[in-house]
Amino acid sequence: MTDPPRRWRISDADWNHWPDGLDDDAIWAAAVAGGLEGIELGVYRADDELAPARLDRVRRLVEETGVPVCMLLLSLPVERWPDGALSSSTTAQRVADEAARTSEVAATFGLATIGVWPGADRPGGAWEREGLLQGVAKVVEAAAASGVQVALEYKPGTAVATAAEAVALCDAVPGLGVLVDTGHAYAAGEDPAEVVALVGERLGHVHLGDSGEGNADDDLPVGRLHDFGAFTAALHDTGYAGAASFDLFGAVSAGIVTGVEAVAESRAHLLAVDGRR
Repeated sequence: MTDPPRRWRISDADWNHWPDGLDDDAIWAAAVAGGLEGIELGVYRADDELAPARLDRVRRLVEETGVPVCMLLLSLPVERWPDGALSSSTTAQRVADEAARTSEVAATFGLATIGVWPGADRPGGAWEREGLLQGVAKVVEAAAASGVQVALEYKPGTAVATAAEAVALCDAVPGLGVLVDTGHAYAAGEDPAEVVALVGERLGHVHLGDSGEGNADDDLPVGRLHDFGAFTAALHDTGYAGAASFDLFGAVSAGIVTGVEAVAESRAHLLAVDGRR
C-alpha cells in the first residue's frame, strides 16, 4: 500500500534571493527550474513591496509559469519599528493598517492567511501586557475585513519566543493562528514535529530552515543539522494542506550558499526523507 500524495506544497520565498540580487523574473525562473510549488513574498511596507507595478509583474509571472504566490509575510523588524510594533500603543494602528493593505492584496491572490513576524516586540513576558494583546487583536481584525486570517511567527528573542507562548496568545486572541518556523523551533530547543502536534489546528503556515539551539538566525539549508523526516510525517498526520516555504536568508546573506543552491539542497532533503510526491 502506497502513501497518499503530499498535500502541503514545497515553496520558495523571494527574500532568499535578495542577497544575490535576483529580481522577480529570475526568482520565478528559478522556482520553475527547481520544481517549487509557490513563492512567498516578504513585505516590510505594503506600498513598497506590494506596489501596483510590482504586483502587475508578479501576476504576469504567475500566469506565465503556473507558480502561484503562496503567502505574504508582513515583517516587523526592530530596525523599522524601533519603538515596538504590536505592543506599542503609538504604532499598533500603523501595523494594523499595513496588515489591512497586505490582506487586501492577499485576497486578490486567493490567499486565506497572511503571516506576521513581530520582531520589534521584545521579550520579557510582553505578550501578556494589555498593549500587545490589543495590538494583535487590531491586526487580526484588520485582516479579517478582507476575509484573511493572521498566522503569527514566533521566534526566540522576541515577545513571542516559543510555541507554547504562541498557542497561549492564540487562546487570548480569537482567530489568531501560528506560523511555525522550523529553524526558530530548533533554536528554542523544541522538536518541530512536537510543535506541529501542539499547535494543531492553529497551524496557519510553515517556514523551513535549520539551526542550532540558540541560533535563531542561522537559516541553514534544511537537513544541514537535523533530519526532517519526523517533521514531514507530523505535517501529514495533521492534514496540513498549506504551503511550506524555505526561509534561508541568514545562510545566503552570510555567503555560505546562494539562494538557489540553498533551496535546491533543502528541497532534495525534504523529498529524500518524505518520499511523497
